[in-house]
This record gives sequence, C-alpha cells and structure tokens, in this order.
Amino acid sequence: MSEIRVRRSNIPMILMMFIIVVFGLVILYSVSGPAGYAMPNERSSMYYLSRQIVFTIVGIVLCLIISFFPINFFKSPVIWAGLYLASLLLVIGTRLFGTDLNGARRWIKVTSSFYFQPSELIKVALVISLAGYRNWITIQREKGRLKAPTPKKQIMKDAFFDFIVPVGAALLIDVFILFQPHLSCFLIVGFIVFMCTINAGIKVRSWINGGTVILIFGILFAAIYISINPNYLNNFQHVMQRINVYQSTTGDEDVEVSEDETRQVTNAHNALGSGGMWGRGMGNSRAKYSYVSEAQNDYIFSIYVEETGFVGGLILIIMYLIMFAMCVMVVLRADTVFSRMIATGCTSMIMIQVLMNIAVELQVVPSTGVTLPFISYGGTAQICLLVSYGMILCVSRSGTSPKGIKELS
Repeated sequence: MSEIRVRRSNIPMILMMFIIVVFGLVILYSVSGPAGYAMPNERSSMYYLSRQIVFTIVGIVLCLIISFFPINFFKSPVIWAGLYLASLLLVIGTRLFGTDLNGARRWIKVTSSFYFQPSELIKVALVISLAGYRNWITIQREKGRLKAPTPKKQIMKDAFFDFIVPVGAALLIDVFILFQPHLSCFLIVGFIVFMCTINAGIKVRSWINGGTVILIFGILFAAIYISINPNYLNNFQHVMQRINVYQSTTGDEDVEVSEDETRQVTNAHNALGSGGMWGRGMGNSRAKYSYVSEAQNDYIFSIYVEETGFVGGLILIIMYLIMFAMCVMVVLRADTVFSRMIATGCTSMIMIQVLMNIAVELQVVPSTGVTLPFISYGGTAQICLLVSYGMILCVSRSGTSPKGIKELS
C-alpha cells in the first residue's frame, strides 16, 4: 500500500504571525492616537487603528485561504502569466491614471478615503511569476525543447530563456515603478528579483552572458531616455535631499541643509535615544505629538522604542528574527525549485523592508520611506504582506519535504 502523506499547517508560523500582527496593532494604537485625533472631520484617536484592523482582518483571511491551496496550483501558466500581465497593466495604469500625492504618482484612488498602491501587490505577483516561468522552462527542457544546433548557440539560447527573458520582464515592471518615482520600491523589487534568480538554479555562464546583455541595454536605454528627457533626474531631488540630510545628521559639516529639513530625522533619532533601557511607558511618547510627522508610518519604530526602551526594541527585533528563521526553514525544506523560489522571494520581501526601516531609524542609511512590516499603518501594504506570508505557509504545507530540495533542475 502506498503511503498517504497528510499535509498539516505550520502552526508555529501561524502563531508567530498572529503575535506580531497583534503586537503591531497595539503599537499602532499607542503611536497614532494624536495623529488620528488631528484628522479633519474624524477627531478620533482610534482612526488609524480601526482602519488597520479592517485591513488586517482582510489580510489574515487571504493569508489563511492561500495557505490551504496546493502549491502546484500556482504553477499553472494561467496563474503566473496572468499575474505578470496584471502587474504590467497596473504599473502602466498607475503611470497614466494614478493619483498624484506628495509629488509622486504611486496610488490609484478607490474611494475618497482609500488609495490602492499597486507596487505592493506587484512584489508578490512577480515572485509567483518568476517561479512559474522557471518551472515552465524546466518542463520545456524535459520535453526535449529549447535545443540549439550547436553548443555555442545553446549557451546563448540558455542565457536568453533562463536569464534575459525573466529578469528583463521583471525589470520592465521595475522601471515603471522607478518612473512613478518610487526609488525605494524599485530597489526592493530589484532585490527580490535577485534573490529569486539566485535560487532558480541558473548556470553561471547564463548569469554572465544574460547579465551582460541586460546591462548593455539598460545603459543604452538610460542614456537615450535622459537625453530625450533631461529634466527627468529632477524627479529625484528628494533623494539627494535625503542623502544630504543623512550626511548632515551623521556629522558631515560640509553639507548645507536647514534645520527644518533635518527636523524629522533629528526628532525621530532623539525619540529613539530618549527611551533609555525601559522607555517612558506605552502611550507616553512626546515625539508623536507632531514632533515626528506621520509617526504611524516611516518612523513608528523610533516612537515605539521611546515608549518601551531598548528592551522593547530588542523584543521586536527578536520576534522578527524568529519569524525570519521559520521562513528560512521553509526555504531549506522546499522540495522543488518552484517552491524554493516562492518561499525565498516572499521571505526576502518581508525581511528587506524590516532591515531598511530599522536601518533608517538607527541612522545607518538615509531615509527611504519604507514602512515597518506588520507594524506601520498602511492598507495595501498590510494586506500584501500577509498574502506573501500566506504564500510561505502554502509552501510549508504542500511544497516541502523533511529532506529538503529533491528537484534541482
């Protein structure tokens, strides 16, 4: 009799998700009260929390539903190709019809109070698309296709199908994200694509040949586009300003910036340091009273540490490390390249944002505008992060084996 393998959900990972999400809601309520009360026509300290609870419930439901899908469901070309096409249409649609906020066109207005940010969804969609395409290429080779008449042509053909097509297609979407402009998301997507490609089992010579071709075309495209649109670089003046602020606040006296430009970073850093070992106590932050604007988003970690101190900050970081270790275990136990790429991409998506946010608040890198996963306020981000976590749970439930990867092609 054949052995029937019973698939079980990864209960420790699910519990870890609930712990961080609930922890995040508590932090958000403590931090966002004054900002919510100051909202026009709202005047409620519960404004941000009540909205975030709705987004979180939607995200958790989607997360748990996705976790019960068999991972092979996402191997269908209809799924991964459809997700890529939808992502491409979304970034083009955002560019043409998106809403301008703070000098950037990154949002699509859904209602008067809700703006959808397509780039958050695209991060997850690209992971599935890249993994699905790699699985499809593997199947084509198993069927004896994609063969070239000579070894030399075979090398170039492998580079084309293994590297140039998937990476080039992903970078096409990433370039549209850069046009919004959204440099931090551009870098995050680039990192996710890089991590997925590393775990795709692509030969080194395909990396070299394909990477060279993409680099040449990238340089030519950038040179031509900038020569046609010389004012394009003005879209990134805020990036240079953030770099100047970073240099100024880290001791470079040669950089000239005003006190108003450095106020946000300086006040956030002061809040981070004023918490001491144990903090001022939950709800007792001073910096959240308009000293740090939008405290519920980019600089929520600083306000949280002001209230809970070094110990509180360390506890949150340890929670993230435990979650990361659990996700890495799923990657290591993945039984196919497809499953491994899904788990790697979604894990990278979550953890790179954690690192970028905390690095900014510790003044290790210039401000990036990246929010803290599961903690910061944001509807699209919260839902998409939970969906990506659901994909990792899906791999854990139906795409892993005790002995790890079996299929290496």
